[in-house]
Amino acid sequence: MPKREIPPFMWQVWFKGNKKPIEMSGFDEEHIKLMCGPAKVVKVKRMPEEKEDNTPMERLGPIGAKVHQPADYDEGFKLLKEYVDSIGGPPEKLRKKLRELFIDYQKPEKKPQDVVVKRKADTRYSG
Repeated sequence: MPKREIPPFMWQVWFKGNKKPIEMSGFDEEHIKLMCGPAKVVKVKRMPEEKEDNTPMERLGPIGAKVHQPADYDEGFKLLKEYVDSIGGPPEKLRKKLRELFIDYQKPEKKPQDVVVKRKADTRYSG
């Protein structure tokens, strides 16, 4: 990365008769004034550069792994599908959006629970 900043820079420019500045890109104040043409420039202020966020990212893979490899998306999606199926499938709104992407996500069939059905005894007169 270079030691000094490389132009063009972003500038805030105030024109006569306007209270709000306009953002412009240019090399220096003189360049900005030349680009504005006959408009009367009242003030020119250089905007500060956006600072890059250099925070370290969370490491992928098991703790202590030294070998980097591509992500195993298939296995990850299987884990996510198992979780979604365990909570009864995705909400209907999300399921419709998946179908628009040509992904057929059927609702998981609910496993039959052991339910004892008591039949009423035949109470008709049998005589």
